[in-house]
Amino acid sequence: MNILKLINLGAEAKISLDDGIVTKDRIPKGYREKVLDVKIRKARTKKEAKLLERAKVAGVMVPNVLGTRDFSIQMDFVSGSCVKDILSAGNMKKICASIGSSIAKLHNASIIHGDLTTSNMILSSDKVYFIDFGLGQVSSKVEDKATDLHLLEEAIESTHYTISSGALKVVFASYLKDCDDGDEVMARLSAIRLRGRYVVRGSD
Repeated sequence: MNILKLINLGAEAKISLDDGIVTKDRIPKGYREKVLDVKIRKARTKKEAKLLERAKVAGVMVPNVLGTRDFSIQMDFVSGSCVKDILSAGNMKKICASIGSSIAKLHNASIIHGDLTTSNMILSSDKVYFIDFGLGQVSSKVEDKATDLHLLEEAIESTHYTISSGALKVVFASYLKDCDDGDEVMARLSAIRLRGRYVVRGSD
């Protein structure tokens, strides 16, 4: 007898596991008009499934999409450890090099993840899998790619502050090595950092 296990319940979706299959169900939003809510949830579910499939074709490790329904995606369960929980000074070179290379592959395929945090990465069999493309989009804009990196930078500085400098150095070096327009993206990232500092100083 299979037992349905709730893995995560968030604001946008609930994620459950049953017999090695993960199901991500988008939750109805009561504050939205019903017809609009159905339309939005269908569109976002379809978009996320397509992004996962596109990422897989690009050579990025992601869960296999097994099927979709109106508001849900069925995927293979990736057994491993959340990178947020295990990233350390001892393993960061290998893991962060893989992260940077994988992001470069996504960006080369015009995929913006939209929520690049180590909570959305799983280390399984020495490979880093990317999950949760719910905020993702297709874009080849340098600004969008740099914003993707900036989100990761902020996440690592916040969550892994004791090793953030070294970890980001490895991520960005690997990204530059494999990203087709990496120099432009990194230059834009520097500009985004400056904009952020200007806003902070201007608010004092």
